Amino acid sequence: MAKKPKQDLMKGGSVPQSEGPTTSVTTPEGVRLSFRTASFGTRLGALLIDLIIMALIPVALILIFVLLPLEDLRITQPDHPFWQIMGVIFVLTLFFARTGYFMFFEMGPRAATPGKRVMKIRVISHDGGHLTPAAVITRNALREVELFLPLTLSVQAAAGGGWLGLIAFLWALGLALLPLFNKAKARLGDFLGGTRVVHVPREALSFDLVDQAAVSSWLVFTPEQVAAYGEKELGVLEEVLRERRASTMQAVAARIKARIDWTGPKAEADMPSDESFLRAYYAALRAHLEGRMLMGRRRKDKFDPTV
Repeated sequence: MAKKPKQDLMKGGSVPQSEGPTTSVTTPEGVRLSFRTASFGTRLGALLIDLIIMALIPVALILIFVLLPLEDLRITQPDHPFWQIMGVIFVLTLFFARTGYFMFFEMGPRAATPGKRVMKIRVISHDGGHLTPAAVITRNALREVELFLPLTLSVQAAAGGGWLGLIAFLWALGLALLPLFNKAKARLGDFLGGTRVVHVPREALSFDLVDQAAVSSWLVFTPEQVAAYGEKELGVLEEVLRERRASTMQAVAARIKARIDWTGPKAEADMPSDESFLRAYYAALRAHLEGRMLMGRRRKDKFDPTV
């Protein structure tokens, strides 16, 4: 029997219930957020796309060499300094394509390689904190041990025979299939790096949250209350408001009220709902941060000292 789609009040339409395992992380505010875990097939598809792109990088470099007017420049001799420079560039390009490709893209704001972006997945920290460069470097350095090095050894050993190639291949195969045998769908690099890969679908936002912040005239915040958080918390708050889960909004609202020492109206009837409070605080925090950016000042998160 097909599952009944739930009503998505944020978009005025219906969306299917999310299927598959989920990855729960706890934000620095102590709020648990759930993400749909990227499946093994999705991650494999992203890896194949990235490997194709990596293979095209040296091919493109070779095509550039072929198209260069070498005869006109009189640099066709093999011992010409031009070829030595091009050789160094080619080696560095291969090195980046193998070791730096994944690190470069996953350290970016989207935390995803082109392959992951096509498959709509990204890397997050397993504890809900900031995805650090150390975590990205660790998870990708392990890929050399998990995949590239054993496959290279297996190919080299296959030419001369022996058991080394088979052992290396079984090693790579076993580690490649590791996500199939754990609930987190994580590989060895994820476990040691403290990361997880989750599904992040691209959806067109139906409205600006600030435009929807219809609040009472008395629901205002002091500059000190608004300055309690930074850009990172603003992003988390936006996700909470877009997901619109009652339990999550209640927990986040309680945390913010306690941190900023907010006191509500005496009359129970005038007390705003958790969603109204969060929308109002989101609008105030966003206006505050945008105003600081106009002055050339930014605050990354609540731990970043104000200037």
